[in-house]
Amino acid sequence: MKQYQHIIFGVLFGLLAAGLILLISKPVEGEPISLSPAPTPTNTLAPKPTSTEVPILVQVEGEVNNPGIYSLQQNARLEDLIDLAGGLTDYADNNRINRALLLRDGDYIFIPGFDEEIPNIARNAPINLSEDSENFYNYPLNINEADQLALESLPGIGPAKAADIIAYRQMLGTFTSLEDLLDISGIGPATLDSLREYLICEP
Repeated sequence: MKQYQHIIFGVLFGLLAAGLILLISKPVEGEPISLSPAPTPTNTLAPKPTSTEVPILVQVEGEVNNPGIYSLQQNARLEDLIDLAGGLTDYADNNRINRALLLRDGDYIFIPGFDEEIPNIARNAPINLSEDSENFYNYPLNINEADQLALESLPGIGPAKAADIIAYRQMLGTFTSLEDLLDISGIGPATLDSLREYLICEP
């Protein structure tokens, strides 16, 4: 009897030991670890603001085909305003119009007819132009004599190009023809054509 007890006890002990060994040697199961890619950095810098040019508002009345108030770019000339207003009528006195007049915000321009007075309220009235002499010149100008301010009054010619024209005269003497203006950086055929009615070339 004792012999059977020893055998049974030995079997149970062996099973217990085998189970313990299996339990210890079994790998621990768990959820797989997934590796996510590193987040892509985003550009948090605010976009640079774009500069916008504030337009000017100018009123034109008189001998234009479409009188009214018009929005123009900064440094616009009377010529630009006349174009927006549909051009001059057949009754406009072109001899009293300075098409190169530099416009300002809030200007009131009156285009006179023949033998018609320009009201003093108008920016282009003689009384106002005499006080605003930098914008009043007797066109056409002689390209070989016009000073800095006179040259700046021309369409398409700002301070930089006016200075270049004067520098050209100082270095090379005089312009022999208006076509010599094409040697000035920034002056092309289109600009030259727009200048022909405002310039002459005399020694």
